[in-house]
Amino acid sequence: MMLCWAAAADTPHRLEPAPNPSPPSFVLDRLDGDAVDLAHLRGSAVLVHFFATWCEPCKAEFATLAQFAARRPDIKILAINVAEPAARVRSFATAERISLPILLDADRKVTRAWHVSVLPTTFVLDATHTPRLFVEGDLDWSLDDTLSAIDAATAPKP
Repeated sequence: MMLCWAAAADTPHRLEPAPNPSPPSFVLDRLDGDAVDLAHLRGSAVLVHFFATWCEPCKAEFATLAQFAARRPDIKILAINVAEPAARVRSFATAERISLPILLDADRKVTRAWHVSVLPTTFVLDATHTPRLFVEGDLDWSLDDTLSAIDAATAPKP
């Protein structure tokens, strides 16, 4: 059973060091039917975002994720829907005007492999796909502190 994280307004979520040093790569179908292989994005920083349509914080977070995507096109964003029918996810994406790539984890295999038990949960991977940061719960992706933390975590290593 997945839990939806609802924090009090006075306890904002923050990016923390990622706990899992090497979650497995994955291949998932996009909502439009094309497959996405995380390994093919090696060389680019990636934000892997787990969500569900029934999760209100997940729904609200998409607005700042879209702002982040516009400000940081160099970082790929993969929004992974957890265990919902494609038709429901498609209706949600249309109603919410979500333009980010949405992947379908219908059997929760990827969700379990990445040890996700709370939605939303997001991982920030560097260009080698090493997880550097993560957050359980919604986050304002437009905040300067958030952007600075991501810049530091994804900067190329000398």
